[in-house]
Amino acid sequence: MTPADVADVFASTRETLEKAGMADDFFLDLVASRLIVERVGESSNQDWWESRVLSGTGRTRLSEVTPKTRLKSRITLALKVGRKAESDRVADDSISLFSFGPQIESRLTAAIEELESNDELTFEALEDLSVQPLEEGWTDSIITATASNISSSDTTEPQQNPGTGESYLVGERSYTQDEIEPDKWRILTTLLRGYGQCTDQLQVPYYTLESELKSENA
Repeated sequence: MTPADVADVFASTRETLEKAGMADDFFLDLVASRLIVERVGESSNQDWWESRVLSGTGRTRLSEVTPKTRLKSRITLALKVGRKAESDRVADDSISLFSFGPQIESRLTAAIEELESNDELTFEALEDLSVQPLEEGWTDSIITATASNISSSDTTEPQQNPGTGESYLVGERSYTQDEIEPDKWRILTTLLRGYGQCTDQLQVPYYTLESELKSENA
């Protein structure tokens, strides 16, 4: 898998989401990034989690079960897989690629629910994505392709070495719900850069999510 391959899959996935009715640039980049990471971690690739939802096999099975909402079902199931894997490795009060806090996640869920059902829309490029082995920095081309105007070299360097643990803090700064929105692009690209350091073992990059009550008392 070359950087160009990843960038092409990102562009194709983003275009499919846009054709299905997703209009928000950040949600387009966020969901496309999540789907690529989920596909990379599937059983037929890095085997970070037991899932084949974005493989050809997954498409066939969902077509049999939910033929009218196949696209939405694949997206929803894929995001649940990634969120579960991250939640098993980080605390509840964390911001990670598959969990941007209740406010953003609530709006994103609503946006996914509004997607159109169209049999002609598929994630063929994702299905064909083969990523063995991975090279460090494999997410850099995704970062460059986002609408954030942030390059991979501009993102925050991780504050601690990933080491051998299941997760690691990517920045000393913590965020409240309200602080995520204005900095969401940089958070996304930094978390993507963190995933780009995962070439074998899954190590979830995250920020700390502060409670509003704690922030008010500070």
